[in-house]
Amino acid sequence: MPELIDADEAAARLGVKKATVYAYVSRGQLDRQRAVDGRHSLFDAEEVDALSSGRRKKRRGEIDAAIESSVTRVHTEHLGYRGEPLTRCVDRPFEEIASHIWMTDHHEWSFSGSAVKTAQRVGKALSSDALYVDRLRASVAAAATTDSMRADLSPSAVAGAGRQLIAAMVMALPLLADDKNTAKDESSVAAQLWPRLSPIKGRRNDLALLNTALILIADHGLATSTFAARVAASVRADPYSVVTAGLGALGGPLHGAASGHVHQLFLRTEELGSAQQAVSEVLRRGERVPGFGHTVYKDGDPRFEILFGEIQQAYRNDERLAPMVELVKIVTTRTPVLPNIDYAMGALTFFAGMAPDAGEAIFAIGRTVGWLAHALEEYQEPPVRFRPQARYIGPASLDS
Repeated sequence: MPELIDADEAAARLGVKKATVYAYVSRGQLDRQRAVDGRHSLFDAEEVDALSSGRRKKRRGEIDAAIESSVTRVHTEHLGYRGEPLTRCVDRPFEEIASHIWMTDHHEWSFSGSAVKTAQRVGKALSSDALYVDRLRASVAAAATTDSMRADLSPSAVAGAGRQLIAAMVMALPLLADDKNTAKDESSVAAQLWPRLSPIKGRRNDLALLNTALILIADHGLATSTFAARVAASVRADPYSVVTAGLGALGGPLHGAASGHVHQLFLRTEELGSAQQAVSEVLRRGERVPGFGHTVYKDGDPRFEILFGEIQQAYRNDERLAPMVELVKIVTTRTPVLPNIDYAMGALTFFAGMAPDAGEAIFAIGRTVGWLAHALEEYQEPPVRFRPQARYIGPASLDS
């Protein structure tokens, strides 16, 4: 049995305040157990000591895998794609960054063709209240049926499938506004996507924000959905199946859907007229405030800094901005937990008048680039290399 210590002892061993100990819990860096009285917290002494020394104890049931990749360097100060700093990537079109990540020549994107038309027909058959992620899954399956050469796993073929696939995902979403009233480049994903997520006319600044969001979310190392995509690629699944695998792992509140909870928090803040009351409600329910904390970024998520900075500039005269900034101050003055990319994504969808689950759609479309980049790497590795062993813990005998 592990040695369990209370929060005071954990703070002393770590040399931090108790509030910081709980911040480590919210970031996923430390496990917490409830004491018998149900009120106090207990911590594994070995895990605390490992964190104090800069190591990390492997958690019970955790699968430890180190996979080499040259797609994204995930670091607090040096986040970037293929050696290109993220701060420079966001100044370019999403389509160009996709080519950079896939390491292929840049081509113009087309938002027509059999894959798009087939996906649109399938999209029209879905219920009007279908979630965005469900529509995207259906569009990927529909697009796959139009590509008889999808088993071609060469880099140029995968990149071509990626362009076709993302176009189908975007165009299969129903229009909420007249796209002719949106300032756009016909080959721009952001311009085609905006009127399908927002009923508000898309200005040039709006499209620039959406373009930035798509780039920032394009990849982030071996996240859960990316690992699922690589497992599919390891058995030589085609690009459409790889993206389907990624979408399956994406659909949860702890991954791609996290920004939706931030959006709901902003709606509640607006309803109450008080950021403090909205945060208080979350805390009284025993929940963590959505959009804060990250297992990697102790000093702040650089993706948040980029996107929220652009949002503050674009909406500097909007009275709805002040409560968002105040909410950050309320949380960060009480705890050392800092806002992450989900907070900024929730802010984007809120300002744009989008549905709360629109952030998940942006995440899925942008991250498709990363899933396929990792698939391209995995296609060069020995096949079927992910085969973890199952340790049977059921009944000793199966006899009747």
